[in-house]
Amino acid sequence: NNGYTAVGSSHSGTVSGVTVPTGNNESENGVKASKNFAPDFTLESLDGSNISLSDYRGVKPVVLDFWASWCHNCQRDMPVLNKLYDKYSDDVEVIGVNLQESKKKAQGFVDSNGINFPIALDSRGKASRNYAINYTNTHVLINKEGEIVRFIPGDIREADIRTLIQ
Repeated sequence: NNGYTAVGSSHSGTVSGVTVPTGNNESENGVKASKNFAPDFTLESLDGSNISLSDYRGVKPVVLDFWASWCHNCQRDMPVLNKLYDKYSDDVEVIGVNLQESKKKAQGFVDSNGINFPIALDSRGKASRNYAINYTNTHVLINKEGEIVRFIPGDIREADIRTLIQ
């Protein structure tokens, strides 16, 4: 098991000229990007407010977590990411981007797993298309300047979070 689940997109696998890596989840996974700004989005959150990625530019780095409630790897990884969020939330923002599920379905998953980082509802799939997300449980690391630093297909580790704040 490589830690991610296909969502059926036929996208090319590139974002801002960065090729989305495939393979297992070893530390070599992901690619370094230079001056590749993360595509902005504004999505509704579970509490009804809007979440805009651009609100964090210049403020703190962001981890985007593309997930779905039916994804077994997400069910395993999101509680781990939540613990990392609790530990590093002063320095790094985590935004869970739910992949085209109903608000009720996403809320049920969040409640049953005790997830407390913000959840954005990508109900039309626009954000996931802009990031060429082909799999659930894919993470995009974005630095404080708003540049894509790395894609992580599969489970995220504490060391991945720490690279954003060093």
